[in-house]
Amino acid sequence: MSKTKSDKDYDQTVHIVRSAIPRMSEHKIPITPPNYAVWYEYLSESNQALRDEMDALLSRDQAITEAEIRTLYERYLDERSEKVQIAKTALSQVVNALMSHISQADGHYSNFSSELGEVAQGLAADVSAEGLNSLIDRAVRATNTALERGAELKQKFSDLAVEMQQVRSELARSQEEARSDALTGLHNRLALQEEMAELAQVAAADAHAPCLLLVDVDFFKRVNDSYGHLAGDHVLQAVAQEIRASVRGRDLVARYGGEEFAVLLRDTPRSGCQAVAENVRLHVSRSLIALPAELGFEQVLSVSVSVGGAWYREGEAIESLVDRADRALYLSKQNGRNRVTWEGHPADN
Repeated sequence: MSKTKSDKDYDQTVHIVRSAIPRMSEHKIPITPPNYAVWYEYLSESNQALRDEMDALLSRDQAITEAEIRTLYERYLDERSEKVQIAKTALSQVVNALMSHISQADGHYSNFSSELGEVAQGLAADVSAEGLNSLIDRAVRATNTALERGAELKQKFSDLAVEMQQVRSELARSQEEARSDALTGLHNRLALQEEMAELAQVAAADAHAPCLLLVDVDFFKRVNDSYGHLAGDHVLQAVAQEIRASVRGRDLVARYGGEEFAVLLRDTPRSGCQAVAENVRLHVSRSLIALPAELGFEQVLSVSVSVGGAWYREGEAIESLVDRADRALYLSKQNGRNRVTWEGHPADN
């Protein structure tokens, strides 16, 4: 019978658990929770960046230091939030239980092997019919006990595999939450920064230079002053939806801070970037935002946005790209708002 995917996942998990500690001992790495977490992640092959760095360390002539392992832990695995810490603690508990069951299984099957060995020794000697029956009974009892224990351990392993998957799902969800803006549902500034950190690789792989748009809601303070911050939040949510509706699925839209948003277009020709920027401006300016009735206003608002855009230049620091987009945005605000300005160009109506 061929193995199911869950069986294969279980086998892989057991293999990783069995392999991690011997590999750590081989390289004289102290078996601490952070060190174990790094080796478990490395052997699971789920984090390519960590794996590349670890392979580079392993390929050297000198030994890996605990400080280097700690650096990998802090870079790739250190908790960003309480939820991540909870998930890591839960995973640690599951792994400890799994290792305990594996240890029990090893001890149990060692006893089984010992029993069968003694039966084999008895069969090798002169044995009476009564003694032969006794040996057969002993072998049958040992086999049945092993089969029962094996089924019990298999169920325990299966249950723990389910728990690991649940922890993994919760961790993935909490990591995604850490990259999301709670008010608008867009990506947050952290997610944008992480994506922009990869721009050099993106630019090398794609046909077009990445483009950054900075979008600022015009006269947003007036909304807060006139209708209150809850109304302001509602306006930001509506603007976020309009911006998201103006871009493609692969492009990233983030709340950059306050009433400012960012759009990262990773593989769009210049004419396409310009069209997206203008679409963002038009979508927002043409939308009518009805304030929720519970706020006590029977009011429909219309707001506009100013946009500044810049293209990534090969090899430049990300701060330089942001600065050029920000200066273009400043020109849009300075020249009357509700317009798009590109780096090195006057504001367009």
